[in-house]
Amino acid sequence: MKKALVLLMLLGLVAGLVFAAGCGDDKKTIDTPFGEVTEEDGEITYESEEGDVTYDYSEDEAPSEDDLGVSVYPDAEFVPGTGVVVRSSGTNGEVSVSGAQFTTEDDFEDVVDFYTDELGEPFMMEETTTEATWISTLSDESIVTVTVTDAGGEVTINIGRLGGSE
Repeated sequence: MKKALVLLMLLGLVAGLVFAAGCGDDKKTIDTPFGEVTEEDGEITYESEEGDVTYDYSEDEAPSEDDLGVSVYPDAEFVPGTGVVVRSSGTNGEVSVSGAQFTTEDDFEDVVDFYTDELGEPFMMEETTTEATWISTLSDESIVTVTVTDAGGEVTINIGRLGGSE
């Protein structure tokens, strides 16, 4: 119950910071009984005794290919509002999560061939006539998921990465 209350409080604080971000100053900070929450230039950081969590959300820019862990299909367009990078560090190590969605008007099979070459032998692959999903281990500490979907006239590409270290 206490964790749920803390999470609810943090979500409220984050929402307040996002709202306040549009009100003038470049940096906003709120001290809470559980730690400090700071918003600066679209990046929100929660600092506590247990570690730090940084949330970077971009309305207009995709995460980098380094953050995503895989190349973005050539000339694919980023879907605004879908880019996210979250980094957490604490006593149990570091965790990062990133993801974004892209679209292209190229042929579904061309995009599937690109990611087949890009990802090599995946940990898991599932393919139908309109969708292909890969789950690949990039290293001992990182996994990437790519889903390519034929959406009738355009192809969507969803990329997500989970990484961590102790």
